[in-house]
Amino acid sequence: MKMLERDQFERAANYLRHEARPLERALFAHAFEGGGRTAVLAALVPYQNDDGGFGRALEPDMRAAASSVLATTIALDILRRVGATEETSGLPAALVYLIDNYDAETGRWPIISPAVEDAPHAPWWAYAESAANFRDFWANPRASVVGYLWQYRKLVPSPFVEGALRLAATDLLTYSQMMEMHDLMCYVDLLATPGLPGEMRENMIDKLRRVVVRSVVMDPAEWNDYNLKPLTVVRSPQSELAAAVDPAVLNANLDYLLDTQEADGTWGPNWAWDFIDADAWAVAEREWRGVLTLRNLETLQAFGRLA
Repeated sequence: MKMLERDQFERAANYLRHEARPLERALFAHAFEGGGRTAVLAALVPYQNDDGGFGRALEPDMRAAASSVLATTIALDILRRVGATEETSGLPAALVYLIDNYDAETGRWPIISPAVEDAPHAPWWAYAESAANFRDFWANPRASVVGYLWQYRKLVPSPFVEGALRLAATDLLTYSQMMEMHDLMCYVDLLATPGLPGEMRENMIDKLRRVVVRSVVMDPAEWNDYNLKPLTVVRSPQSELAAAVDPAVLNANLDYLLDTQEADGTWGPNWAWDFIDADAWAVAEREWRGVLTLRNLETLQAFGRLA
């Protein structure tokens, strides 16, 4: 079995310790060096605004300081990963931000705000096209948002969160088995929510397994493209969605990760927007290297591929 050798791991670790953002440095220490979550929480503070939401290029392709639902869900994913509770500093305000930005007319959340245009950003984050680009937000970001509201529901009005969860789950069951990659990932986030009602959760697992078969790219020849790869959905051997992917395909995707590590130990993005703003992209690209390198190390660790 192909493994990430110790020297390869150390090159990746060196980048994360010295070149990545303080946030990824703290997350790396938490995941691999016994670091506590206090440092992670401290590293998140600069990204939170007075309205409770998160922004300030927490999503590297969107450089505006203003809060967005997208960046706030990214922050909540990090808080979930480090075991945050309802009492964790910054978390209650983030939930208030999400509730305040709910569109009662559509029952959904806009993924970004007009303020995205105040700073450099990737072309896919243009505000004017956001509703069309993200299918009126039916899954992205709604499914992710609902999951975080449900996890921390002690701080959320009960009828509101119960209705939002029920609607998101019902929409999934009536949707096509071929799903856009980011929509699917938001439902993967929702499935990861602790404490989902039993029957609802089982129905979601059944539907998402069928969606994975149709929507994830299983052919290694296509993995260099920007698409949804098996390991993006099946994050560990314990994933409820692992049964939807042939073990040989998962092993091939793990080998692919190992084969695509760069000489400096990092993994970089396979997208770019330097044609929009070369200087801003140079900063974003470096930040993405930290995000992706950490993510891939965690995946390799979960599957026992670290030597």
